[in-house]
Amino acid sequence: MDGKRNLKNIVFTLIGQIVALGLALAVPRFMLTGYGSDTNGLVSTVTQIMAYMAMLEAGIGRATRNELYKYIHDNVYDAKNVSRIVSISQNTYRRTTRLYAFIVIILAAVLPFVLKTDADHLTVLLIILIEGASGIVSFYFVQCWTDLLAAEGKQYISSNIDLMYRVLIYAVKIIMAAAGINIIFMELGFFAATIVKLIFFRIYVRKNYAWLNITKGTKRAQLPDKNSFMVAEIAWTVFSSTDMIVLSVFCSTKISSVYSIYYMVFITINKLIDAVFTSLKFNLGQKYHADSEEYKKMHDMFNSVFLGTVTSLTAVAYYLCIPFVRLYTAGISDADYIDTALPMGFSLVLLLSWCRMVAEHLNGIAGFARQLGRISVIEAAVNLTLSVVLVNFLGIHGVLYATVIALPLKIFYCNILADKKILKRSGGITCRILLTNLLLFFALAVLKGFISLNVDSYGQFLVKGFGLTLCSLMLFFTANLFANKDFVVQIRQFASFRNRQNKQ
Repeated sequence: MDGKRNLKNIVFTLIGQIVALGLALAVPRFMLTGYGSDTNGLVSTVTQIMAYMAMLEAGIGRATRNELYKYIHDNVYDAKNVSRIVSISQNTYRRTTRLYAFIVIILAAVLPFVLKTDADHLTVLLIILIEGASGIVSFYFVQCWTDLLAAEGKQYISSNIDLMYRVLIYAVKIIMAAAGINIIFMELGFFAATIVKLIFFRIYVRKNYAWLNITKGTKRAQLPDKNSFMVAEIAWTVFSSTDMIVLSVFCSTKISSVYSIYYMVFITINKLIDAVFTSLKFNLGQKYHADSEEYKKMHDMFNSVFLGTVTSLTAVAYYLCIPFVRLYTAGISDADYIDTALPMGFSLVLLLSWCRMVAEHLNGIAGFARQLGRISVIEAAVNLTLSVVLVNFLGIHGVLYATVIALPLKIFYCNILADKKILKRSGGITCRILLTNLLLFFALAVLKGFISLNVDSYGQFLVKGFGLTLCSLMLFFTANLFANKDFVVQIRQFASFRNRQNKQ
């Protein structure tokens, strides 16, 4: 295990995410004041739809990384097989991107007549085409390289390039929204940033991967479990992105805008933790193929660290969500953004999603992609059905709690499959970790009813947020020591700078 590489991944990923998320928090405010709730809701909805589309390629990424784990370990490469897999991956991405482009065109022709928005049809069409074009460029030219970097443990390279890319995007959005420039020009700036990202990736790859032999003979070869992973990823995107689209179709893009502000608060936490998880999970993939007993310890450590961190930060968000939204939307009167029932729903969605994250990753690398795909489809179908039904009775709350109701199904399945079938052990330690964190969150949620938090400025928000975060992290760290007795030992081993092989 390369401690320095893990540290680089953590540090650069965190720095990149903090900067990017700080800018991301500013953008919706400029969008709301510059363009209004309707346009903000429209852009947020189109972004969610493009996330659906991106899942056509997402299965390729998981299949690529899982195959590469077998041939990369402790900085030692099987150059022939790595080249073969990257070649197959690149060809597969490019074939699928053609389908992606076709569907983008269909959506651009249909959605202007489906979404309930005040924007004219031409504006909606152009937003969809430009957003889609950015996705086409990324997947056709870049994605196979990010998969290789992730499998190798060099996520920090992708993080640094992505930071530059996001700073460009957000700078364009803030400047143009503040100046009131037409929304189409803002989308064109987004596309230009994607081209810059492509250039940086190509320069890095040519300099550092000259040894790769991208062959034409793999043009029709397939990645193992690619279709199963694609099904799972599409289902997850349908599951996680349904709410805003359902609201835009059945209610309005203004209601979708309200949802997007609360979503922004909690997705900020998710993106921050997921970025670190993504930068470190190559350790799980490589360790599983090298040492099954050591893998079990690492599996439990990842569960304790990531679920404990997510739960502690979610507790802070639950306390400060309404004060933040009140500050953030001050002066905006075209929609009512204060809804005290929404924070609990978003908190539960975030927490329950992470209760199966490590187990789901193991399901994939252990060869259970087909089973993972099936349960993902069932979960997405339940969520979509409940969302469409409940939105007519409960509006914004209906789509949110439809997600909460659907989540436990996959949690039970993934964790039972991981413990019983793959790790061949009882699920006692997994249950202790999950229940400890969830019960502590609910205890803090109840306690909130007896605490009054007055936040009148962003300065007060930052001070109180820092204090609450520090206390919450310490509390959840202590709780996980009792849930996982080997927690500290596992962290020390993982953080060690001693490598079993010579450093690269």
